[in-house]
Amino acid sequence: MKTLKYFIVALLAVSMSACTDFMQPEKDGALTQEYVLNSRSHFIGTLYQAYLGLPTRVNFNYEAATDNAVTNTDNTASSNGARNLSALSNPFGDVWESNYKYINIVNGFLSHMVLDKTKPISTPVKFDNDSTINIQTYKFLLGEAYFLRAWYEFDLLKKYGGVASDGKAYGFIIVDKVLNISDNLDVPRNSYYDCAQQISNDCDSARKYLPLVFSAASGAKADGLATDNGHASGIAALALKARTWLYAASPAYNTTGTNLWPKAAQTAADAILASGGAIDLLSFDDYHNRANMNDAIYNNADCFFRSTINSGTSYESQNYPPRAFSGDGLVNPTQNLVDAFPMSDGYPLGTSPTASIKVDPTNVATNRDPRLDKIIARNGETFANVLLETKSGGKDAYGSSLLATRTGYYLQKLLDQAVSLEPLKVVNKSFSNILLGKPELYLNFAEAVINATGNPDDNTYGITARAILAKVRNKGLGSGNDKYLSTVTGKDAFLGLVKNERRLELCFEDYRFWDVRRWCTSATDLTVLNAPVYGIYSSNAVESRNYKSPYMPLPNSELLKTNNLQNNIGW
Repeated sequence: MKTLKYFIVALLAVSMSACTDFMQPEKDGALTQEYVLNSRSHFIGTLYQAYLGLPTRVNFNYEAATDNAVTNTDNTASSNGARNLSALSNPFGDVWESNYKYINIVNGFLSHMVLDKTKPISTPVKFDNDSTINIQTYKFLLGEAYFLRAWYEFDLLKKYGGVASDGKAYGFIIVDKVLNISDNLDVPRNSYYDCAQQISNDCDSARKYLPLVFSAASGAKADGLATDNGHASGIAALALKARTWLYAASPAYNTTGTNLWPKAAQTAADAILASGGAIDLLSFDDYHNRANMNDAIYNNADCFFRSTINSGTSYESQNYPPRAFSGDGLVNPTQNLVDAFPMSDGYPLGTSPTASIKVDPTNVATNRDPRLDKIIARNGETFANVLLETKSGGKDAYGSSLLATRTGYYLQKLLDQAVSLEPLKVVNKSFSNILLGKPELYLNFAEAVINATGNPDDNTYGITARAILAKVRNKGLGSGNDKYLSTVTGKDAFLGLVKNERRLELCFEDYRFWDVRRWCTSATDLTVLNAPVYGIYSSNAVESRNYKSPYMPLPNSELLKTNNLQNNIGW
């Protein structure tokens, strides 16, 4: 009799390099396959293993390899990746195998989600057409499965999509069935466009079966499945679809000869409409407030999809300054990022027409976008119960400790200052990461619309790019304070503003690394990728970058196993 342990399916389902059945028999006889397929909780558990691959926290390695930040030592994945990324070695790590593992889990689950008893594989008995059985549960699980597959597919597309030496853009190998070792696994990647369409189709399927949001009030709360708001929802599927087409339309990936910006604009518009329309965003504090992410009420309306809830001090212990009871001070924002924040009236640094709104050389946050004060800890600020002294010779300056900042700045965003690292007085706090949110969706819309229409005030998609960007900027500057946005005319100037706003609003949330790549216009357009980064201590660059391509290399281990995988150009 075949046996398995459903709770380790995630460890048994493997990738393109060694694929197997959805339920590989085990020799120690824990649970029979028949038992799992006829047990509600055990069968559902096989799908929920796929949630384990979602990010549990932000990966700062990527952000610290952009012009937004560095690490406090050059012996990190970020620094090594920025200087030494090669076809043979990816210091950032590869997710090719793990993503296919989770896709295989989902495909196995979907293969059993069949209501028609005449089909070769019937659905477990708990989901049949008997009116006493909860078909709503069946539909929700089906929707979650499609969403999770789309999620891992997009991660593959984001991290491995690119143009090859033949001038065509490729994504990943589309796999929509359970793979076995007898299958032909030596196949080429599908085109970038086909991969985007596959993700889009899976998002549509997820939306078909999932409620827009899980809530008791809407009736979308079946058998306790919705008690945890971390489940995928219909609005999450629409937001992921919008993100996918934004990437597909971007110059680095669109080799189809077809303008995909209208498609990206429409999918973003559809998601905004479904989310309640173009309403104002939560304030910076409310959006990133951990209580709004983790309490029993879960009242962060601008978060569409989040990671699991974690508890601890990981963000703080990694990034508090060393004087805050042995913080590691790891991620250091750059002067480049500081200078990207506008003045308090929205005008770029030092260009405000209002005489009183001046740059203060002694305090970079004076008369500046309030987000600067909330994202970057700097000299003279009390942070983590430490009065920071980051200027040369200060207690928290470069050289004061092996872990002190290299730029004169410490990371503040996503850190909770209620967390204490003090021995015998350690305070832990719960945290969760926003994986899909409304600010990103608004920025996706603004970028797609200005590229599709060339006019910030075009209303083809129900709201203008200027109006939607205003809601993002108001979130940062405060309602009525932005005097600059109305003065920006022309496609190029407005697109530049959108890109800068995206840089600020989404910094340290794992966007910048991928944004600057998809904006590249050719394989040799590396200016932004290799921009030197600066701090406050010298006019010399803190670190120079040496990226050879806007595209990431495929895992060398996979290329060695196959004949048909074609690497991205530059590697």
